Amino acid sequence: MGILLLVVFLTLGISGLCSLFEATLYSTRMGALEAASSGGNLSHLAKRFINMKRQIDVPIASILILNTIANTAGATIAGMYAAEILAPQFAVPFSILFTLGILFLSEILPKTLGAVYWRRTWPLIVWPLTMIRYALQPALVVTQAFTKLLTRGQSIPPVTEDEIIAMARLGEQSGEISPEESDMVRNIIELENKHVREIMTPRPVIFSLDAKMTVAEALPQVNARGFTRIPIYEEDREHIVGYVVFQDLSAARTSNLSHTPLRDIAKTISFISETVNCLTLLTTFLKFRRHIAIVSDEYGGVAGLLTLEDLIETLLGAEIVDETDRVVDLQQSARQHRQNPQGPGER
Repeated sequence: MGILLLVVFLTLGISGLCSLFEATLYSTRMGALEAASSGGNLSHLAKRFINMKRQIDVPIASILILNTIANTAGATIAGMYAAEILAPQFAVPFSILFTLGILFLSEILPKTLGAVYWRRTWPLIVWPLTMIRYALQPALVVTQAFTKLLTRGQSIPPVTEDEIIAMARLGEQSGEISPEESDMVRNIIELENKHVREIMTPRPVIFSLDAKMTVAEALPQVNARGFTRIPIYEEDREHIVGYVVFQDLSAARTSNLSHTPLRDIAKTISFISETVNCLTLLTTFLKFRRHIAIVSDEYGGVAGLLTLEDLIETLLGAEIVDETDRVVDLQQSARQHRQNPQGPGER
């Protein structure tokens, strides 16, 4: 009887540990491991576990081999001893109880613990998994060769953008990240699929100045609007020739250059197509230290204006409004302007 109980406990224990190892291996997040590997008492274990997850087929194969051996050998030996020790009428109940024990104690319970408490269990399984792998190395060589033969020419598919967005949404639902962080992840990914015409300040609400105006004439209007960079035009508002910076206007006034035309202190402004995606423009702005661009339509006319602030607002998913802004949503203001040209709202 003692040997029978020992076989049963060993079978349940080894199989349960295999299930715990497997669930922990799948559930532990790479982000948590990367954070742990950057420093602290667990950094060495974290680096080793990261390597395991990057080649997850090896530890998983080790676990499955050991689990199969434990269940097969355990069931065979336990059945043999049960037939010798127990009365025939107890053979069927023993088999049922043994099967239920494997199901609940060796599968459901340890896998649940590994999936829920992976933060606590992953440091405990690194070295046991390492020893199991080395102990089963001959069997691993055979199984890996067979696996490579079946999967030859197949590569692991990369993580898609939709999967990243879904993971962010799941992280929000579980409370791991805030709704704002989840929205920002989605906005960053969708930035490449969004054209500048979708977020630009439309032409009807662009605030611009005549290039012939002097600094003294322009400053009162600029102060009233509160903008830092203002496009300037010649002849009409369809012919933007540059932009002026509020600091340059203030510096010109203090340097007794108040009668200087705006064109003399203007900076070159970029022109972009309305079909350019927002990620490309953001990269360009950051690379060349630009803050403003004119959006051209298909006929070469002015469709709108785009600033670095507009791109940041798109990333944040919220309007950046300061105390000088009279209009929060300039897209909506443009629609109202078309219906009521006398209404307020310029950029």
